[in-house]
Amino acid sequence: MYRKLVNLPLFKNTAIPLSKTNLAMLLAIAAVAMLLSVFSYQYYTFTSAKIADIASHEVKTNAQIQVHDLSQILSNKFESISALLQTLADSPAIHNNEYKRASIVINTRQQYSNQLTDFYMWLDKNGKMNWLSNINQSTYQKYKGTDLSYRPYFSVPRDTHAAYYSSLIESNDKVPRLYVSYPIINMTGKGSPGIFTGVVVASIRSITLGNVLQHQLIPQFNSTVGLLDRKGIVLYSSTPSFIGKDVFGKDIQSMLSSLLPLEAKDSLNNIIMNSLQGSTGSGDISIQGKTSTISYEPVNINGKYFLTLYIIAPHNLASDVGLLINQQKYVSTIVVIVIAAVAFCIAFLVFLWNKRLKATVDKRTAELKTANEQLKVHDKMQKEFINVASHEIKTPTQAILGYSELLQRHPEKRGQISDALYRNANRLQRLTNDILDVTRIESQTLKLNKEQFNLADLISSVVEDFKSDIQKKGSDIKLFYEPNDRLVLEADKGRITQVISNLLSNAITFSKKNGGNISIATAIEQMQNSNDKDKKVLVSVKDDGTGVDPSITSRLFTKFASKSEAGGTGLGLFISKSIIEAHGGRIWAENNTDGKGATFCFSLPLSR
Repeated sequence: MYRKLVNLPLFKNTAIPLSKTNLAMLLAIAAVAMLLSVFSYQYYTFTSAKIADIASHEVKTNAQIQVHDLSQILSNKFESISALLQTLADSPAIHNNEYKRASIVINTRQQYSNQLTDFYMWLDKNGKMNWLSNINQSTYQKYKGTDLSYRPYFSVPRDTHAAYYSSLIESNDKVPRLYVSYPIINMTGKGSPGIFTGVVVASIRSITLGNVLQHQLIPQFNSTVGLLDRKGIVLYSSTPSFIGKDVFGKDIQSMLSSLLPLEAKDSLNNIIMNSLQGSTGSGDISIQGKTSTISYEPVNINGKYFLTLYIIAPHNLASDVGLLINQQKYVSTIVVIVIAAVAFCIAFLVFLWNKRLKATVDKRTAELKTANEQLKVHDKMQKEFINVASHEIKTPTQAILGYSELLQRHPEKRGQISDALYRNANRLQRLTNDILDVTRIESQTLKLNKEQFNLADLISSVVEDFKSDIQKKGSDIKLFYEPNDRLVLEADKGRITQVISNLLSNAITFSKKNGGNISIATAIEQMQNSNDKDKKVLVSVKDDGTGVDPSITSRLFTKFASKSEAGGTGLGLFISKSIIEAHGGRIWAENNTDGKGATFCFSLPLSR
């Protein structure tokens, strides 16, 4: 039955004849399909390589940008600590050996930089400990009088009368730390070199320093931080066992030999040797097909090479892109086979795929263009700020140079000229500190360390310091303040001290030259239609001086807003406004109704 069925004429006539025209068309379609497939694959390979290069370049560029930014941040932090130590070295409480008051001053200064510093010390002229910040009485009695004269952070400032920045030192508690120290010089007379009476020291744990820098990195790049001093000693590493050791020493080199191939190890050592010359650069090392970029830049303090900062950035983004590219290659192979069978369908798919790829590249290009424009705007703002700041710095700098030249020509006027030099040097120091704070505010890196404290006690302490300074200068200005029983705030104690000091200093500057009255008052404000617990404290500083010039009233709390015979940059009020607003408060000023002087006020929420 089956054999008869297959021989029926019906089945013989079902074969479709393949003409030469049809064959030519099929061959043409196959040829076009093959050409399109080859072209598509080649274009895909080229574009994929470009995307991988862009991803790799982005990692390298990001590492270079991060190492530059972090080196500047680290330099600013060390210079800020040095400035705090200098204020301690000039403190009357320390010069007069007023231990109780000096301990408060030292603890307050340490709070300014407690994000980075571990503790502050005060050593006497023999290198024995007078005070160690933030410790209880029993611990203080244990360490009081400890002889630290053999430490370089004591001996170097003693011999040089200059600030000292140490490399890694293992403390008595076996914790590796860096130290910044500043000499205490008692000026016995005008023009004298001064008498060395001790040092003030700031301690920085190496692990804390590294963690602060690590937290500044962009998380998605998985970068890590490293620090070496000028001699190649490891100050910080993600491998804790490396800290304190010579990077070219036997221990680290042996460990590197066990982890890295010889070629990668040699490349790493060459990068490190180049970096220790105090130069900026970067290099790549490859391990088992995985590449990492090492960017480095020196950290300079006061123009001197101190240490080298490293950013190690693995090419994770480039690897992810490569993985996606490989996955797409397999898909592309299948697509090529389909194209060979169904040419028109494959042509459509290739067109669609190319369109999507172009959209992705265009989108990425637009994002990069936007980022580039933002960088240009930021660079322009930074240059404008630098131009204004440099103009302000030139005034005291030129005065110092002029008085220095005058001192050489007229040594008989030494006393008058020395006073002028001291005033302009102080002005330059205040301006430098203000510019550092403005930089933190505009880069949004100003951080608050809040705690609960009695505002009345804080104001009393600041007023006493100003009274002492006024008395020392022989001025007739009088300060008045009647403290309240208890005004508890939860705020950054150091920054609120800075605001009150700025307002008092401003009031003194604009008070009558032959003496004036400055009064400080506090009051509690109750907000309308609010809970009884929602109370604010109002602090006012009133003087009877020249008042606020109407031409700058609208921009009084902006940068460089100043118009007066007393001069000034206006940075203090800008910084104060930023600090108060960061605490959820507000600050304002107005001329007094009697036409004498002005009143500056700010309000802050009271702690519940």
